[in-house]
Amino acid sequence: MKKLILSFIVLFGANAWAAGDAGCGLGSMVISKNTKLLQLFAMTTNNTTLTQPFGITSGTSGCNAHGLVMAEKEVQYFVEVNQEDLSREMAQGHGEKLATLAQMKGCHNEASQKAFGSFTQSSYERIIPAANTTASDLVQNLNRELATQSDLNTMCHGS
Repeated sequence: MKKLILSFIVLFGANAWAAGDAGCGLGSMVISKNTKLLQLFAMTTNNTTLTQPFGITSGTSGCNAHGLVMAEKEVQYFVEVNQEDLSREMAQGHGEKLATLAQMKGCHNEASQKAFGSFTQSSYERIIPAANTTASDLVQNLNRELATQSDLNTMCHGS
């Protein structure tokens, strides 16, 4: 059995860090081709073998915290580039760039994006307290205010 597992790791080890849509875990290590059907198999393997939760907590199976860091950096860059438009759309509670920001924060369906827009509108003065609020401060204020919104977090992250 050990030889089989070792062969498996050596054979597919080169693809271990190329996780596709299924995320990290044994399934992603074995199936690296990023087609919808194969990623469904990878996701099923990750879920049935529980290697994804183990990998996330232990930092193995191609799992690491870089994805979370990168997601937050993407938000930061997006806000820096679109701050003026975002400020206007947050005040209005809707808009294309605000919808994109909502998606980046995990709000993927229309209802959650609308709730995100209403939240930013009602929290506008706390998210953007002054005209010279920097993009970094905006993101920090947004995250702080979002942390207090359990219903919105549930809608956007499903937890």
